[in-house]
Amino acid sequence: MRLKNKTAIITGGGTGIGLACTRVFCREGAKVAVFGRRQDRLESAAKEIGEYVLPIPGDVTRSEDLDRLVKETLNTFGKIDIVVHNSGMFTGAPLHEIKDAEWDSILDVNMRSIFQLTKRVLPHMIERKSGNFIHISSILGLIAVPGTAAYNVSKGALLQFNRSIAMEYGPMGIRSNAVCPGLIETEMSADLMKDEELMKEWSKDYPIGRFGVPEDIANACLYFASDESSFVTGTALPVDGGFTAH
Repeated sequence: MRLKNKTAIITGGGTGIGLACTRVFCREGAKVAVFGRRQDRLESAAKEIGEYVLPIPGDVTRSEDLDRLVKETLNTFGKIDIVVHNSGMFTGAPLHEIKDAEWDSILDVNMRSIFQLTKRVLPHMIERKSGNFIHISSILGLIAVPGTAAYNVSKGALLQFNRSIAMEYGPMGIRSNAVCPGLIETEMSADLMKDEELMKEWSKDYPIGRFGVPEDIANACLYFASDESSFVTGTALPVDGGFTAH
């Protein structure tokens, strides 16, 4: 098994991409602490997948919840090898119409919370001289489209954060990589994907002929989490059906 004896934290681990990562990681031998706001979804994941899933409810924007996440993970599993930063939010509006509170919320969830959790885990990884961060960014961190400025900025900042970790902590045995999904069929995108005409138009930009599913992203995360990628750090991998190949 590719993740035997590994322990991971996966934020947003009860639904969508996070749940797919939890399933794949556990299948490959990892023990996983799943973190998110919806306790029922976390407990459902634990019940479905098995005894090596630890559900920890909380909010990524609350410092006390992040403290508890790290503490409970270490108390239960004894170490943290991998962190998958998957929690995120999306909203769209023309730049001049974005309210200050909306801008702040997107940056808090999509960037600041990742900094806060990373800061809490790093001392443990530095002490062990081993660690692995995987950031779920977006193709909108690589390119920009109209009407999603706050989201674009948050995901672009995350890619620079990823590179900064790789450069600063690589000598300490800590790796950091990002996955940049295209349009993925999840709860977050469900309302958008109800627009059949829009989806028909957007599908023309995906050479592979389909939109993504959570398992597409989970498999990329598995590669980064495994020792197969031991010489890979600071990268941003588009998993987008060829969208960014244009």
